[in-house]
Amino acid sequence: HLTFREIPFSEMAKQSGNRLYINTVMFGFIAGMLDIDVENAKDQIKMRFKKLGEEIVLGNLKAFNLGYTAGDSEPKKTLREKPVDFTPHKVFNGNNALVIGALAGGVNYLAAYPMSPGTSVMSMLSEKSHTYGVLVEQAEDEIAAMNMIQGAWYAGARAMTTTSGGGFALMSEAVSLAGMTETPAVIHVAQRPGPATGLPTRTEQGDLNLVVFAGHGEFPRVVYAPGTIEDGIELAARAFWMADKYQIPVFLLSDQYWLESMVAADPSIPRQYLERFIVASGSEYQRYAFDASGISPRSVPGFGKGFVKVDSDEHDESGAITESFEMRVKMQNKRLHKFELLLADEVEPILYGKKDAKHLLVGWGSTYGVLREYVDSHPDTGLVHLRQVYPLPASLENRLRNAEAVIVIENNATGQLANLMQMTYGSKFDHRILKYSGEPFFIEEIERRIKEVLV
Repeated sequence: HLTFREIPFSEMAKQSGNRLYINTVMFGFIAGMLDIDVENAKDQIKMRFKKLGEEIVLGNLKAFNLGYTAGDSEPKKTLREKPVDFTPHKVFNGNNALVIGALAGGVNYLAAYPMSPGTSVMSMLSEKSHTYGVLVEQAEDEIAAMNMIQGAWYAGARAMTTTSGGGFALMSEAVSLAGMTETPAVIHVAQRPGPATGLPTRTEQGDLNLVVFAGHGEFPRVVYAPGTIEDGIELAARAFWMADKYQIPVFLLSDQYWLESMVAADPSIPRQYLERFIVASGSEYQRYAFDASGISPRSVPGFGKGFVKVDSDEHDESGAITESFEMRVKMQNKRLHKFELLLADEVEPILYGKKDAKHLLVGWGSTYGVLREYVDSHPDTGLVHLRQVYPLPASLENRLRNAEAVIVIENNATGQLANLMQMTYGSKFDHRILKYSGEPFFIEEIERRIKEVLV
């Protein structure tokens, strides 16, 4: 049974000194109905309005008191909840996680051109730039930003850029440059619905293909897709270490939903990714020497007696341009051999639920939370959630083959991860749940659509 009552919020606001205080009156009314701690609520009001001056603070406190008195006297006592013990928690979103992770990975230079939803990483890192010694520079466009971070890596920095799909499209040629010159790079691509401008403030996972295949020619790269705050911190820090170690571009592929979702968490800060892989150059130093490790030792200008020569043309061991067919094959084989070396540093997927489940869900990135919620209420189902989406982890193939039904769930229209799995493993993955409206998945639709698939 519903009872409707007219509460004179506007009049209470005027009594407080300003009709604009109506929101604070309503806040007080709700606080009174729900027995919210008065002093804590007043502290929040003081904190919120202290920059506007004492008069505004006092007016809002008066408005709160009027609303609270009215709410506290309401006869509808069933709305009241007994106060519970409150333990303070740290609250993060994906942007916070990536910035913290980048700092843990030793970032000291960022160049970017603003593009939603990737801009917050730049602005947040800028706020911390003086504290942590990071140079943040807004470039004239995305082409410049990508080239600027390669120049920074060449000089010895740990650098990154951040953008969205449309901005990254402009970076494609420079990504290929990193592949040829074997220059490290860390690139954050924040996905939103496309093509073109699309839905700038909504979410999608439509740029996996773009990131995996961007750049002309063939060269190795790694693509991470964080799905939790802990992942965001860990993978961002790891990206710098991997880029430095293997001299490749490493991508952090996120989306608007994950970047802006607030989560209470208590993550640890990784300390192991500050190791550098720069060597002092001798007088006979060759930037692209064929080394027994499979990776040419990398030096930087001014660190030793040698000359550090790099070139976007095919080159010999010294870095000088060559058109030798034999040298071309040797250099390309050296670059591509890194795919094999990368196996030693794969990031395994998150495994959740029944180990030998007959129904296996596969997801990546921001779908983790809703898929985990589904598995919690369906004990016959397991979840494999990828944190490294390229190259696909070697362990994934056997897990997929052992399941009776594999359902790939993605926020895009064509099943880009499922297609990548098919291309990699040669098996069909026809059970796909896709969504591309600009919204994330909700648990109710996951329940319904998995049921439809398994009928």
